[in-house]
Amino acid sequence: MDSKIYVKELNNVIIFKVENEFDNLLCIKYKNTITEIIARKRYELVVFDLNNVTFLDSSGIGLILGRYKQVKEYKGELIICGVNKNIKKTLAISGIAMIIDTYEDIYENIKELVNSYE
Repeated sequence: MDSKIYVKELNNVIIFKVENEFDNLLCIKYKNTITEIIARKRYELVVFDLNNVTFLDSSGIGLILGRYKQVKEYKGELIICGVNKNIKKTLAISGIAMIIDTYEDIYENIKELVNSYE
């Protein structure tokens, strides 16, 4: 199955919906594009929706952490949502869950939070 990232923009919010494996191959394919999208508009809120992620490795964690640092430089926020049990464990072990707010709910269930940035 091919891994992909879909992008949805809502005013000052950008959502990156990751599908399947969030691994080195996906990061190589999308890292520069994601970095440029964020740099171009400086979104108040960046959301990584991992609801459909089946695997997350250190490259995926590194990509998220790098974008977190990028967003924090201009005082924006980054969150991770749609975190299932396995992904939650990976985020906890990596320590990223202590730095970045994570939500088990998928994007649709945190619209109120997202709307507060619009």
